[in-house]
Amino acid sequence: MATATRQAGGIVRFAQESWSELRKVTWPTQEQVIRLTLLVIIISVLISAYIYAFDNVFHLVIDKGVLNIPDATPAPPTQ
Repeated sequence: MATATRQAGGIVRFAQESWSELRKVTWPTQEQVIRLTLLVIIISVLISAYIYAFDNVFHLVIDKGVLNIPDATPAPPTQ
């Protein structure tokens, strides 16, 4: 029974200390949050474009250079 009380006291103490530490945090301003969020979005778009471009180049090199796969041709019209 004593361990249950000790654990509960430990949890309460942990919550109190955590709240105390959170009050010491210097939170970013709204301007900083917006600016950094836009920066993350821009960098994510640039990295995805980089990966997309190199994936297409790699695909082209493998298909045409290594495997000699011709371009897809349209099916002839049927009459």
